[in-house]
Amino acid sequence: MELSQEQSLEFVECLRKSLPPHSCQAWLNSVQLLNITPSKVVIGGIRHKVYRYDIKTNHESILRNVLNKLYPEKAPFAEKKFEYKISGRNHKQAIQPEFNLKQRKSTVKNEELLLENSKPEKHAETSVDKKHPSLLDSFIPGTRNLLASRASRAVIDLPGVAFNPFIIYGESGSGKSHLLEGINLELQQGNAKHKTILVSAEVFLNDFIVHLRTNKMKEFRDRYRKVDTFILDDLQAIVPSSKCQTELLYTINALRKKNSQIVVASLQAPTQITGLSTGLKSRLESGLTVDIGIPDDQTRITILESKAKDRGIPLSKELSVFIVQHIKGGIGRMEGVLMRLGVHASLLNEELTVDLARYALKDWLDDSAQISSSQHAAQERFSDETVKKIMQKTCIMFQISEDGLYSYRRDRKHSKARQAAVYLLKQLTPLSLSEIGKIVGRNHSTVHATLKKVRERMSADNFFIKQMETFLQEFEETPLTHRELQQKRNYRL
Repeated sequence: MELSQEQSLEFVECLRKSLPPHSCQAWLNSVQLLNITPSKVVIGGIRHKVYRYDIKTNHESILRNVLNKLYPEKAPFAEKKFEYKISGRNHKQAIQPEFNLKQRKSTVKNEELLLENSKPEKHAETSVDKKHPSLLDSFIPGTRNLLASRASRAVIDLPGVAFNPFIIYGESGSGKSHLLEGINLELQQGNAKHKTILVSAEVFLNDFIVHLRTNKMKEFRDRYRKVDTFILDDLQAIVPSSKCQTELLYTINALRKKNSQIVVASLQAPTQITGLSTGLKSRLESGLTVDIGIPDDQTRITILESKAKDRGIPLSKELSVFIVQHIKGGIGRMEGVLMRLGVHASLLNEELTVDLARYALKDWLDDSAQISSSQHAAQERFSDETVKKIMQKTCIMFQISEDGLYSYRRDRKHSKARQAAVYLLKQLTPLSLSEIGKIVGRNHSTVHATLKKVRERMSADNFFIKQMETFLQEFEETPLTHRELQQKRNYRL
């Protein structure tokens, strides 16, 4: 049967409530229940094959349960085949960029054509989708890059007037290219007739060499001088060519005469770039030069959480703080962190925790995190040794075998031994009830009920209390009095 939009929305809402909180749910906003036939179920609106893999591998059983609940007359869904259709608007852009392995053929052809004609990578004719937020609006300012952010906004509001030339410098990954792209897009968005060109210094240099060799310098100069805004990234790349530096100086002079805006980004301030000509340094110094700096920790946390939200990666506050505190580097490295974690969330359906981050990001963690990791491992080893010792001594104390301790025998001796083991594991280890349950072969509820029975037994069985006192004294550094044991027991149980 064909499904209406209301039925599809009901399906999505019920599915959202059924999914575990740690699962990657980025695909939920677009997924649609399209059709149910006697032999198959058609799910559409999936924006990428990676999401299809995630749903099919990790969540198909949940989909079946939800459909059994919503449409019992069409059940059982366990016997139906599930068909997933990749569709939806801009599905190529919906997935994490790292997973978008195949590019459209037209894009490849265009890139080859650009190389053949020696045209810049980004140019004035680049279209801007007005439905999408500007890159400048998505830039997250902090205490160190606030001036660069606000100056970029002033350049957009008053191009050629506010700060000209406008120079941004800072380490790789600090957000320079983000600001340049934001300026370029917003200038095009604000005025369709405003001609902008955004080009890397490497492309500018290569373009210059090609036109110089083919005696087409007029075409080269027209391309870069007949614009309203000229944006150059990675200024230091033109240092090897003194002729290209001279051409860039003349280009800047020509642009300034016609009040065109000039924006330049580099790793260092122009005055500190070794090999840059004095004339070019002097011309660039006449404008505003801003150090964008590396974002502080709080800003990096905000950036990390924002990017994780955009990519549909469930990142907790604790994990964000851990990553920022123990992994140094720019925004590029933060994106690499998200890519690794995204693989675990999307493809392996694992809950993202600090322990998982220690394993997945161990080659990027600083020394303090490695120490913490070592301490964590040592604690686990200590717990394992303690558990083994508890189980062995419990068997000796109650004169039963280890198989008998783990069995389901209900006679008094075995039941009492299991109660003692659960109690001692709770007292002497940091294990949760679920973890204790895994050790003794029981679930969380059974362990909780067992501890309740131990409390009842201790209120009436003095011999059992003395057995536990004796056992605990072997593990504690100082012997416990009956009163201290009672206080500790009441607190933990």
